[in-house]
Amino acid sequence: MLPSQGASEGPDDKKILEYAVELFRQLGITKPEPDTVVWDDGMDPDLVVVRYGEIRLPRSMMGRLTPEDWRPLLAPAIIYNYLLLRNEFRDSELRLLLPLGLASIPVALGLLSIIHLAKGAYLTDLLVTLNVLLIVYFSSVILLYVKRRWRSLPYTADRRAADIIGKDVLLAALAKYGETITATGYPLKRLHLGPTVNQRIEYLRKDGQDQ
Repeated sequence: MLPSQGASEGPDDKKILEYAVELFRQLGITKPEPDTVVWDDGMDPDLVVVRYGEIRLPRSMMGRLTPEDWRPLLAPAIIYNYLLLRNEFRDSELRLLLPLGLASIPVALGLLSIIHLAKGAYLTDLLVTLNVLLIVYFSSVILLYVKRRWRSLPYTADRRAADIIGKDVLLAALAKYGETITATGYPLKRLHLGPTVNQRIEYLRKDGQDQ
């Protein structure tokens, strides 16, 4: 198989791969272990992705962190993509799609009643208005659900990673990660679906204190 575009074979990459394989085995993941490191020009510097047999890292961070720095950062990425996403897709079907489907039943009955009572151009205008309102409603529900649920997944991945590699180890790695990102000129506070590095650190520090 040809290497992915942006893939490299430096000594750091080999060590990063070794750490990823070690984490796969530690987490009991039986899927194929990653065998390629790809430094992606299009990735934001605060993203780490492990999936489809490769580790994808932002090129803007290349050489700024050691393999030992990357190791704790790989753990949440592996947990996120290999242990959480599959369950999340299954849960979404029950928590979101099923309720929306059930909610559409009374709406459909209401539409049938309107069609029976209304006539002519009035009926057409009414149906168009109702369709627009339904689209807005369902889109809003889905967007709010996605934002809330999928924003929480990285926090869950961090918490589970902290249980495996140690909370202090992950916090130290995230702190250095954030400082290094700042050195690239990339804003730590920005509009993004997922949490920022600072938000991840704050969550980990608070996790368990309120229990």
